Amino acid sequence: MSHVGIPMDESSSRSPGGPEHRGRGGFAAVMAVVLIVGLGAAAFFGARFVWQQFGPTPVEDYEGSGTGSVVIVVEDGNTITQIANTLYEADVVASPEAFIQATDGDSRATSIGPGAYEMRLQMSGEAAFELILDPAARYESTVVLPEGFRIDQTVARTSESMALPEDELWAILRDPGSGLVLPDYAPESGELRAEGFLFPATYGFAKDATSLTVLQGYVDRFNASAARTGLDNAEALVGFSPYEVLIVASLVQAEGLPQDFDKVARVIYNRLDPDTWGDTNGLLQLDATLNYALEESTLVLSNEQLQDDGPYNTYTRTGLPPTPINSPGEDAIAAALAPADGDWLYYVTVNPDTGETKFTEDYDEFLVYKAEFQQWCADNPGKC
Repeated sequence: MSHVGIPMDESSSRSPGGPEHRGRGGFAAVMAVVLIVGLGAAAFFGARFVWQQFGPTPVEDYEGSGTGSVVIVVEDGNTITQIANTLYEADVVASPEAFIQATDGDSRATSIGPGAYEMRLQMSGEAAFELILDPAARYESTVVLPEGFRIDQTVARTSESMALPEDELWAILRDPGSGLVLPDYAPESGELRAEGFLFPATYGFAKDATSLTVLQGYVDRFNASAARTGLDNAEALVGFSPYEVLIVASLVQAEGLPQDFDKVARVIYNRLDPDTWGDTNGLLQLDATLNYALEESTLVLSNEQLQDDGPYNTYTRTGLPPTPINSPGEDAIAAALAPADGDWLYYVTVNPDTGETKFTEDYDEFLVYKAEFQQWCADNPGKC
């Protein structure tokens, strides 16, 4: 421990008579301690008397439950003090302290989450605290978009969650002049120009949000994910354009489980490589693309379906499909930007219940895995 003061050498650190010597100086020190303790006790009990008689220092506060309405926004990570200041600035409470005092010692205060709240003007701090805890005060609707949702599923979910007309949502998505801002590499026109850009996540929107506001919110979240994963730098990372990599990510999302995303991505890139076309004829041969076109989700496609001549049939058309086939999540995008190392050209999910998937570069081994899957289907009627 360091001591701040006048330095002392060893000879001056003890009193002349040594440790046994006390004298009048010791008596004076004891009396000084008694005096200090006595003064401290008097101050404590005096303050306690004032508290008991007059209570805490009064704060400026309104009375009652308030009138009218005002929407305030609690940002992610806001403290109680910051929330109190937001309420004060909107004239919900008369002072930040009124709200802070109402929340003091109440564990429910930690449940105030980010979002918009419809409050009333000139409420007491206590009334404001109770209202902001009420779920009815949430001035927002929640939209949950799972990873792998197709654009039609996203439109249906948005319409249901936000009470917005599907026709209006589709009109914005289809019209390049609607005001919806997509990334520069998105198609300029077409019914599916926004496919892949409506990012899967949980959203909270104001209840009166417009169709354009909601859809732009999805795209803005996609842009944030693209920045995190480095999608804009796709050419340098994997030699494909950002839009092509987004298409690959959508295939990865549809075809694999997260633990296999990077391997599935590698198979796709290997099959796109002209050096492998002697084995694959340049065909991806993915069920997911044909299911997308047929609006199906079957594990076993019929011979008739496999002969479909549409642009999404990767059994008959070489290269990538023309657009993404869903909205991939960030893990699938990351896998498409950083595929695993391997020479695989084939994979088979041999157990759809567990998701067990086997990879190989050998066609004969692929046929063994395919037979294993067929046996699983035979053992599990109705699941294929």
